[in-house]
Amino acid sequence: MNIEAYNLDSLRRLVRSLQDENKRLKEQLNKANIPYDTENVFAEKIENIQEYDPDQGGRIMNQFITKDLANRYFSMFWGRTDVYARRGAKGGYFPQCNNRWNNRLCPKQRGGEAKLRGM
Repeated sequence: MNIEAYNLDSLRRLVRSLQDENKRLKEQLNKANIPYDTENVFAEKIENIQEYDPDQGGRIMNQFITKDLANRYFSMFWGRTDVYARRGAKGGYFPQCNNRWNNRLCPKQRGGEAKLRGM
């Protein structure tokens, strides 16, 4: 059964039909005097489950931040170093380039489009 193909109303109908079927089957078991396990999934508190760790903070590793660790973290955010954000007069931020006034490096000053070099 592909659950992703159903919308919310059809899933509700499916749950109701499964609940009705479950109720009918339990009635048949009761009529035939056949014992079955009843389990209330909401009766057990989360603190009693073995997977629950009451000391969540105990898993935090106390690790000194080294230069190598910081470089690995910041390497995920490295980008162009010649571009920065500048706040506009009416709000908002716009990209600016350090080479904005250099006609040789910034083709936008010559009326062209800025393109990445080497690509």
